[in-house]
Amino acid sequence: MSTPASSVAPRHLDPLNSTALKWASDGELSAIDLERIMNRLAAVDPAVQSLQGASQQQPLG
Repeated sequence: MSTPASSVAPRHLDPLNSTALKWASDGELSAIDLERIMNRLAAVDPAVQSLQGASQQQPLG
């Protein structure tokens, strides 16, 4: 016997965890979306982890 749709609790959506990517006016991926993608990739790929570490150590400017 299946559960009626009306009795299913609604999923709580995190507005910051959107599935739509945002793009800047210059055509680049938004900083927050790029960071989220890199974090997800780093969780499964050691090469990305090393890239993130290197980029965090370089001074800006």
